[in-house]
Parts: sequence; C-alpha cells; structure tokens
Amino acid sequence: MHYFWFPNYPMTLNLSNYYDAIIPQTDLATKFFFVSIPLMAIALVIMLITEWKSGLRWVPLAWIPGLLAPVLIQQLYIEDVNNQFKAGLTDEGTLQALLSEWMWLNDIRWIILTLMWLITMYFFIAKAKRKHQNNG
Repeated sequence: MHYFWFPNYPMTLNLSNYYDAIIPQTDLATKFFFVSIPLMAIALVIMLITEWKSGLRWVPLAWIPGLLAPVLIQQLYIEDVNNQFKAGLTDEGTLQALLSEWMWLNDIRWIILTLMWLITMYFFIAKAKRKHQNNG
C-alpha cells in the first residue's frame, strides 16, 4: 500500500473524513491492478518459458507466489475491510480498528512486493552482467 500511501493515517482520519481519504484512492488502485496484474502474469509466463533452461529460472518461479500472495491478501482480507469502509462507519473505535487492520494487511503486501522487486532487480543485473562478460 505504500505506493498509494496515506500520510495522514491515522492521526487525522476520523468518521467525517476517512471515506474521501481512502475510498477514491483504493477504487483507482483497484482499476490499475485489474489491468496490471494480468499483464504481470503474462510477463511471468514469458519469463518462465525464456528462462527455463537458464540458471535464472528461479526468478519467475519465485514470482508465482510473489504475485499470487498479494492478490490473495487483497481478495480474501483487504476487500472485506474496504467494503466496510464503503458501507459507512458510525463508530470511531471500529474505524480505528479497521484502519489498523487495513494498514497491517497492506504492509504485508508491500513487504512481499518489495522482496519481489529486489529479486527482479537481481535478475536484470545478473542478465546484464552475463551479457557484458560474454561481450567483454
């Protein structure tokens, strides 16, 4: 969630302003990921095919759970919290508890995706290094 980070959480979010601070952004993020995740899955299949006989096939293999886990966290847990936000909350304690859960779940996704991008950076550096060594 750090890509769509909400810097005012939790100090300034309350029942009168949480909706506008969260729902439009999460709706936009959902639309973005609805397009980008299938593209990532296609790229993953291409990587599996092209790297299968190389020493780097572990990268797309690592990306399988690396892509699925954040999607599952979103669909199984975060979506429920988002739906409660959208339905409207009337209790400040419930809001703060949901905000804490929401950020914790998004932090887990962020950690997974950060690890996956580090693996991806390693992949591209290793590919460039091999090419440079072969041409050098």
